[in-house]
Amino acid sequence: MTDKLPQPPYPLPDGIKSVANLLRDRKNIVVLAGAGLSVSCGIPDFRSRDTGLYSTLDATALGLSTPEDLFDYETFVEDPSPFYKFAKVLYPGTVEPSYSHYFLSLLEQNGVLRRVYTQNIDGLEELAGVTGEKLVYAHGSLTVAKCLTCHAKLNSRDILSDVMKGKVPRCARVVPKVILKKARKKGKSSASARQTRNEYMFGKNAP
Repeated sequence: MTDKLPQPPYPLPDGIKSVANLLRDRKNIVVLAGAGLSVSCGIPDFRSRDTGLYSTLDATALGLSTPEDLFDYETFVEDPSPFYKFAKVLYPGTVEPSYSHYFLSLLEQNGVLRRVYTQNIDGLEELAGVTGEKLVYAHGSLTVAKCLTCHAKLNSRDILSDVMKGKVPRCARVVPKVILKKARKKGKSSASARQTRNEYMFGKNAP
């Protein structure tokens, strides 16, 4: 089964071998994943002293009052530009999975993975080969974007170009209508329709 998996960029560590031996005869394995799974990929966790995102983020440079505002829903709705200036750091397609992510895919390939509950929004579990039906995103995922106006959903690849430039993506379904409406009313051609992440932010209720 392992020949179907993407090959990791480095040898399998001994620590993971011991975990594999422990799980060898187990079935219906449930995985609880957190930020530590992606730290080795270069994605910082949030609260570690000195190295966590909230300790290292220059909130002032992004026009924010505090680092926590980066993931505050009301702040995002008011002005999404700070988030999109930062987003390329962890956006899907810009970071490679670790072997720990590939290990989860290996469990599924061998028919023993029941579910992965992850707090991470980076989508690296899917990139490593874990199927969507096995994944539960506790805080949503950056793999999907949703328009704040018409609620259309897009794959992250559809807005990757804008994200990498630090630009706020605009919804192609809404912008032409907004431009037309504003042009008729004010003689201007600006538009404010924008994409949001399909994740649960501070101040936004989870289902």
